[in-house]
Amino acid sequence: MGITLNIQEKRFGRKTVLTNFSYSFSECGMYIIKGKSGIGKTTLLRIIAGLDKEFTGTVSGIQKGRISMHFQEYRLFDTLTALENVYALAFENAGEKEINDSMELLLKLGLKEDELSLYPKELSGGMKMRVSLARAALKSADVLLLDEPTKELDSQTRQNVLSLLNNISRDKTVIMVTHENDIDLLENPTLIEL
Repeated sequence: MGITLNIQEKRFGRKTVLTNFSYSFSECGMYIIKGKSGIGKTTLLRIIAGLDKEFTGTVSGIQKGRISMHFQEYRLFDTLTALENVYALAFENAGEKEINDSMELLLKLGLKEDELSLYPKELSGGMKMRVSLARAALKSADVLLLDEPTKELDSQTRQNVLSLLNNISRDKTVIMVTHENDIDLLENPTLIEL
């Protein structure tokens, strides 16, 4: 079962951000949300995630707890290392397999082995972005929501991240707000213009 959105109106005070927006997402695939700054792309992700309930309309087809979200802000815990930020939050009961999966994904995303034990204050913006992305990608969920997941990454790392997302979209619904230049590296994305 896919996700169906029927948003009649979303306002912030007197400003209307979304109006008469309807869309149905299939169970798997890559969806790219495009539009000008301030048009409601992040707001749409927050509505799908159930983080914003102040709108008129409906969202159906989502099971509670089956969504994972990567925010523009990193939202990492300062007292946990890069590796701990992934496995401690992506899995309810992380054992050796989950820790190894977390380590493997962080290495695949370009972190070095000695960087896995660094704390967020010791990481660059791009490294924090990859830790946050790894945590969201590993969480057991049917839907992966991504808000600008490549914004602080160099060209090669960006390609690695987008390749990972192409793989994930074969088994999950991936809904992403991203830059125009990312679209060329994605396999058959569906574009949604706001």
